[in-house]
Amino acid sequence: MRGEKTAVLLFREDPRKEPHPENMAELRGLAEAAGYTVLAEISQRRGRDRRFQLGRGKIAEAASYGPEKLIFNDPLSPGQIFNINKEFEVGTIDRFNLILEIFASRASTREAKLQVELARLSYEAPFVRTIESLKRLSERPGYMGSGSYDVSMYRDIKGRMAKIRAELKAVEETGERRRERRRELGFDLVALAGYTNAGKSTLFNRLAEETVSAKDQPFTTLSPTTRAVAAKERRFLLTDTVGFIDDLPLFLIKAFRSTLAEIIEADLVLLVVDLSDPPEVLRERLASCHQTLWDCGCYAPIVSVLNKVDRMAPESARERCELVGDLAPNPVFVSAREGHGLDDLVDSVLERLPPLEEFVLHLPSTEAGMGQLSRLYEVADPIDVKYGEEIEVLLRGRREIVARALKGSERQKLSPLAEG
Repeated sequence: MRGEKTAVLLFREDPRKEPHPENMAELRGLAEAAGYTVLAEISQRRGRDRRFQLGRGKIAEAASYGPEKLIFNDPLSPGQIFNINKEFEVGTIDRFNLILEIFASRASTREAKLQVELARLSYEAPFVRTIESLKRLSERPGYMGSGSYDVSMYRDIKGRMAKIRAELKAVEETGERRRERRRELGFDLVALAGYTNAGKSTLFNRLAEETVSAKDQPFTTLSPTTRAVAAKERRFLLTDTVGFIDDLPLFLIKAFRSTLAEIIEADLVLLVVDLSDPPEVLRERLASCHQTLWDCGCYAPIVSVLNKVDRMAPESARERCELVGDLAPNPVFVSAREGHGLDDLVDSVLERLPPLEEFVLHLPSTEAGMGQLSRLYEVADPIDVKYGEEIEVLLRGRREIVARALKGSERQKLSPLAEG
């Protein structure tokens, strides 16, 4: 297996909780998505070992397979990584670092690469600070003594993080201007969110008639993709975003803020979940998605989309819907792969978007008035136009967008906005 990335997966089961085989399956999916060939999966039901996370015997068993990496599902401390590497001479990472590997391999844009680097540095900074503190203590000749230290890696990391944040802030501001411009053009903003591998990209392709990459593996989508969707005299912009995963660290959410802003600033969020997941896993993943939306500051209305109904009997689908009724009220059943339920989903989207109203406007019959009418055509749907001493326009649109299109016009020559 020369040249092949190999790994053994290690999972510690909490003796106080029921075992969930799906958690090991998720870790295996992550490892395979990162390009590892999994040689073995080893689990142990016990409390946390201070030195090695698992018992020494289990780690020795894992190391005997000769893998390039030991991948732990549970987070590892700097001390545990040091102890395992020293005693068993094998590379060691935990689930979070595995996710970072996937992100790094999928990052194709400058923005995504910066976000991955910021997340990695945010993870490493506390470790480096701890190691440097221990090193400095050993260099001091006595209590309150002084010593000469190496250049601080921690200070270098913090400086690099500050530069990345400044660059991402500029990216975020560009995104804000882009979203504002889209709203000025009369578009509503709809974002797809949900647990990784729930079928968001497949659903995006169906609704937007696109062909973005949609694979049966986690984190296929890293950078957001936006396309226009026209549905029943309404148009909106649909954005496919990065998938969520359980126990997502808050600093990772902060690092990807410029990407998650597409969700935060949306008018509506479609929360996609895999209905074919086992019931307890389905609840856990829905709760995890809601927590992530809360952590990233999303307050938009949510439509719960229960995907992959083609994989189960209708009775089972209804039972699972009742099971998660508190987390997914009034859901929409779809099969993104087969195209089932899309009309119901579009109807639900249109019901939840900010309402359109009808207005009667009076514009001056001048070149300026014609220019104003042209701008209104871009952001609303004219129903009727009458030309005379004034231009009387009956149109349908969102109140704030129509008002913004009229900003700067000669207000004294316009009738006030009124519902038709």
